[in-house]
Amino acid sequence: MLNEDLSKPLYIQIQEYIAELILSGKIPPETKLPSEREFSQELGVSRMTIRRSITELVNEGILERHHGSGTFVAKPRVAYDARELINYVEAMASRGIATSSQLLEFGEIPASRRLAERLEVEIGSPLNRVSVLRLANRVPCVIERSYYPCERLPALHEYDLERTNPDILLTEGYGIQIGHIAQSFEAVAADDPITSILRVPEGFPLLMVTRTIYRKPDRKPVEYAQDFLRSDYARVTAEIDW
Repeated sequence: MLNEDLSKPLYIQIQEYIAELILSGKIPPETKLPSEREFSQELGVSRMTIRRSITELVNEGILERHHGSGTFVAKPRVAYDARELINYVEAMASRGIATSSQLLEFGEIPASRRLAERLEVEIGSPLNRVSVLRLANRVPCVIERSYYPCERLPALHEYDLERTNPDILLTEGYGIQIGHIAQSFEAVAADDPITSILRVPEGFPLLMVTRTIYRKPDRKPVEYAQDFLRSDYARVTAEIDW
């Protein structure tokens, strides 16, 4: 319900309240929103204030009005070209979807055998592990888990990892020329803690994108990542000239 924080305008509190109903799954995508009158009675505020809040959420792309039918929760489904999968924020923004990010984890770990093989470093070599949540229209849609060799990307803590995408980090932050990107796609079932982060039930179908980025000219790996995409909000496309 609404709080008593008088420093925050009432219509913004209502926006956040409706957004949380959507985020929590209480009002799923493509579901019709309760009427302004119902919200007005439930929250004890004027319909004009409710209307302003809903209009703001429509402008953000979180809600959409269907003429003659009412207001519905928008479904931010994105058809990604395979080449766009290293910059989700840019891909979503180019389609008019409101985006935001949240840094979930950042820290140094020793390379396991698997990570050492992927990044071509010695077992136990220091790696930086970064996990970022990407949201589309305030809905958590993508978890990015990336690993960077500390020797090849020093002082990673100096960058805004929440707002900087991997390709921008590598090319503009470190001046790396990307020479090759290897990607694979796999269907996986959500388990904890992904379920709580993406707000999906146990076993929910996800698309896992595994990616290794190699630099020029020595073709050394500079990033290994596993990204988890909600299957109901994303699909991958590819065009092949024959």
